[in-house]
Amino acid sequence: MSKIIIGRFIPGDSVIHKMDSRGKLIFTNWGWRVIFFCLLPPLAIAMVLGIWGIEQKSTIRKVKIDLFSLVLIAITFAGLVYGFSNVSSQSFISFQVAGAILVGLVAITLLIKHSFKLQNPILDFKLFKNLRFSGHVLIFFLVQMCSLGFAFLLPNYIQIVNNNSALTAGLIVMPAGLAGAIFAPIGGKILDKFGPKKPILFGASLMAVAIFTFVFIATKMSNMLIMLVYIFYMLGMGMMMGTVMTSALASLTDKEQTQGNGILNTLQQFAGSMGTSLAAMIVAMSQSEKVSSEATAIGSQHAFMLLACFVVIIIGVSIKVVPKKLN
Repeated sequence: MSKIIIGRFIPGDSVIHKMDSRGKLIFTNWGWRVIFFCLLPPLAIAMVLGIWGIEQKSTIRKVKIDLFSLVLIAITFAGLVYGFSNVSSQSFISFQVAGAILVGLVAITLLIKHSFKLQNPILDFKLFKNLRFSGHVLIFFLVQMCSLGFAFLLPNYIQIVNNNSALTAGLIVMPAGLAGAIFAPIGGKILDKFGPKKPILFGASLMAVAIFTFVFIATKMSNMLIMLVYIFYMLGMGMMMGTVMTSALASLTDKEQTQGNGILNTLQQFAGSMGTSLAAMIVAMSQSEKVSSEATAIGSQHAFMLLACFVVIIIGVSIKVVPKKLN
């Protein structure tokens, strides 16, 4: 068997570090393949409920798919994620790192130029001329990077540094997920009553408290402390995420909102991949000589420092671009 640690194989028992509590429970008892079979019934139920309960309000119209744009989007994502994920294991002057990143940057440049020529592009980059919308997109992107970075760092820390099982790691981070789900509608109610600025800034402040706490205590964190601090983070994230999306789309015209929603959903996937890749890269750089609990703790601290920079930017941009009231 093999142990998977930050994308590398080390002799030992098989451990999957990035998985929620339900996944870890299934993995521990029945193996990772069963996870995918367990997803089929909920997906089937969701499809039936969607067919029954979702009503088509807008007029359906045929739109020609731009295959060239789809290919460029795929190359952009693959190149940037692959390049950044290999920084710790390959020379920067190599195709696996600099070459892949360059391919991704060239692809997104071509995608932007190509979209400007189309009347109905898949992703309308002209919307970024709206600085208020662009600021919201940046906030949304960085929050997603922080969240997926945490989803990678904390289970790894609990297992490698604190020497716990995958199931234990999942149970420790589970209360934070519940807290985030509970505070999401609370953020919506604050938005309805006071506007978007208060829930976004309050949520970002809770995130900042949690992230800076992790920075200072990263080399020695108990499982209980991880759980409590992470709950603070998820309270803030849950409160602000829906509000950020609502406020972002409110800055666009009715005709532009479909494209704006498409941009947000596309960047959500990309930000998650980038957040995981950057966190893994930073921890792996600390583990370059030896995979140990001490090296993992130090690498996690460095990754938390990067996330701290992100949350400072989030707060600064929120103060600048988020309005007190929706238009």
